[in-house]
Amino acid sequence: MLKFPSRQQPGGEQVNNTNKRNKPTRQRWLANLLGLVALYLPGSVIAAETAPETAAVHVTTHLGDKQHFREGDEISLLLSLDHDAYVLLIYQDASGNLTKLFPVKKNDDGWMQAGDFMTFPRHTDGLRLVVSPPFGEEKIWAFAAADAFPTKPLLNTPDIKSLRSRLQRADIPYSEAHTQLQTHAADQH
Repeated sequence: MLKFPSRQQPGGEQVNNTNKRNKPTRQRWLANLLGLVALYLPGSVIAAETAPETAAVHVTTHLGDKQHFREGDEISLLLSLDHDAYVLLIYQDASGNLTKLFPVKKNDDGWMQAGDFMTFPRHTDGLRLVVSPPFGEEKIWAFAAADAFPTKPLLNTPDIKSLRSRLQRADIPYSEAHTQLQTHAADQH
C-alpha cells in the first residue's frame, strides 16, 4: 500500500467539471474544416469517424514497470500522452481498494499536453507516495480522455471494472494504461 504523508490526501478533491477546456486538436480542426466544406459542396457526403478520438497514455514508475519496492521507499510516477487530454490517475492497493491520485486539487482539472512528461506527484501537489503495509501486487491506472472526467462515476467505485463501466455509461471515450508494482516489508528481499 502507498501511504500519502501530507496535509492533502489524494481523492479528497473532486474533478472540477465547471472549467472544461475544449482544446482544438489537429483531428478536430480537420473534421471541422471538412464539415464546413461539406456544407458548401452540393451532394457531398463525409462519413463520420466511428472511433472516438482518444489519446494513448503511458504510465510507469521512476524505476520502470513491474518493479519491486520495499517499505519506506518513495515512488514517483511518469506519465506521457500522444495527444492533449484530461488525465485521471487511480491507485489500486494490494487489497484492491481504489484511490484517486490525480487530479489532486479542486482547481486542477487534469489537463495535460501531449509531448510533456509529467512526474507525479509534482512538487505543487504537496504529497509523497511512500510504500507501507499491506504489501503485495499494486497497480497505478492512467486514463486519458478528450473531455474532463465527471465526478459522480469516480465516487465509491469498488474496482477498476466498475470504474470502466461507469465511464462507459457516462459516454466518456477514453484510453487507459497501467503499471504494476510489487511492494514488500523492509525485511523481505
